Amino acid sequence: MIYEIIVEPEAVEDLQNIFEYIKKQDSQYKATNFLNELRKNIASLNTMPMRCRKSLYVEQENTRDLIYKGYTIVYQVRDVSVNILAIFRQKAF
Repeated sequence: MIYEIIVEPEAVEDLQNIFEYIKKQDSQYKATNFLNELRKNIASLNTMPMRCRKSLYVEQENTRDLIYKGYTIVYQVRDVSVNILAIFRQKAF
């Protein structure tokens, strides 16, 4: 089964903040590359989304954490979609 990836508005804002942070700390080029790689990892959830660990932040069986380069992508697996709920740097918690 192929799941539709839905990025919730809060997660879109998280992506924008991550981009701006990396751009400010390093360069627009590196920020763009990082976001492209992050998006590829998110897109890979369209098959086998239950492969990642159960979320440490939401106590539901169908809510998972994908870890990528120090960032946690919290998502929920639904009937036909994977909903991206939040993206944050692990050190933030």
